[in-house]
Amino acid sequence: MFKKAKINKDIYNNNNYNKATYTGISKILYTINHKLLDFGIKKIYNEHVLEIGGGAEPHIKYMDVSKIKSYTVIDDKFFKKTFLKLKKKYKNIKFNFVDYKKIKFYKPKVKFTRMIASHSFEHFIFFEDDFLKLLYLLQKKALISIALPCDPGLIWRSLQFISYFKQKKYYGWKTLSEKDLDDARDHVTPTQNILKILNYYFPSLKKTFFPFFLPIIELNIFLIIQIRLSNFNKQLI
Repeated sequence: MFKKAKINKDIYNNNNYNKATYTGISKILYTINHKLLDFGIKKIYNEHVLEIGGGAEPHIKYMDVSKIKSYTVIDDKFFKKTFLKLKKKYKNIKFNFVDYKKIKFYKPKVKFTRMIASHSFEHFIFFEDDFLKLLYLLQKKALISIALPCDPGLIWRSLQFISYFKQKKYYGWKTLSEKDLDDARDHVTPTQNILKILNYYFPSLKKTFFPFFLPIIELNIFLIIQIRLSNFNKQLI
């Protein structure tokens, strides 16, 4: 009998994800990622924010919060406790948490002025369909801010190999092949496919590659994308 491999996945227990990702050099890189995601963004877009998958490290920590009225996160219910802490820190902001399993029933009282997805969409098996559904939650002049790993680019793969030696003590992997299998199950939609889909629906989107800024996935670590919803492909409206 052929059985599916089981991997000891202890990523989110005991804050292991943050210990592995937001410490050392990786912390520096991901902090740059978050800051690039908000670089040059007009405050008017931050009035009503929707973040996709921000449970482990909410992007609001890297934002100018002066104009934020509401901040909603869609993620696994495991992360709901994270936002109880945010409520205490940002008392003037209304926080909402939505279990991603119940998203099809979710209807916001006020549509969002900005959607943020930092290293989330590569986890979507049906990215195109799910992304288009999320657009209905946004105001017509909303801004969409997306950060993606340059996976499977050369530099990203090299960093993943190096990170194994740090991450294995937190995640419970016993071999490099276990990490590779876990990564393959985790990042189910390659960044170049996401970019092709977004380019079709939004021909005038803005791209920023880091660290070399050349528009080549193989030679970068992160890709930052800024999209105005009003630039949706007119032929499809």
